[in-house]
Amino acid sequence: MVASAKRRNDDVEAILVRLAEGAGRRTAARQAIVEAVVESGSHLTADDIARRVQRRFPSVNISTVYRTLEALEEIGVIDHVHLGHGRAIYHLTDEVHQHLVCERCECVEELPAEKLRSFLGMLDRDFGFDVDRGHFAIVGLCRSCREVGP
Repeated sequence: MVASAKRRNDDVEAILVRLAEGAGRRTAARQAIVEAVVESGSHLTADDIARRVQRRFPSVNISTVYRTLEALEEIGVIDHVHLGHGRAIYHLTDEVHQHLVCERCECVEELPAEKLRSFLGMLDRDFGFDVDRGHFAIVGLCRSCREVGP
């Protein structure tokens, strides 16, 4: 437990250094946003992040969250993907994966990138098409919802 907390603190510090080098100054609000993303270990919307940050810093505006998320994307620390119809989620870029989203229950599964390698290779080979996987999700029905039926 202590080792994982230290690792999270080290990750936060490393990200803050990169952020300061690439996108301006270091502030308490930016630190709280980075901490929220790192500590979640998951996928969060900008609103989720804002709620977590505003528990500690009520004056942090959602626009500050969006600007910081944009800066973190510019330096390659986080990525976002649109799940279904419009909502974007943010996550660290430390592990390459694709998102599977259930249209019914809205659960999100992570699909390791290597599972798509042959399909993406076929698209490149047969169509000369290079997919930007980072900005889309594969939408359908999860196993549980399929078992329930229509």
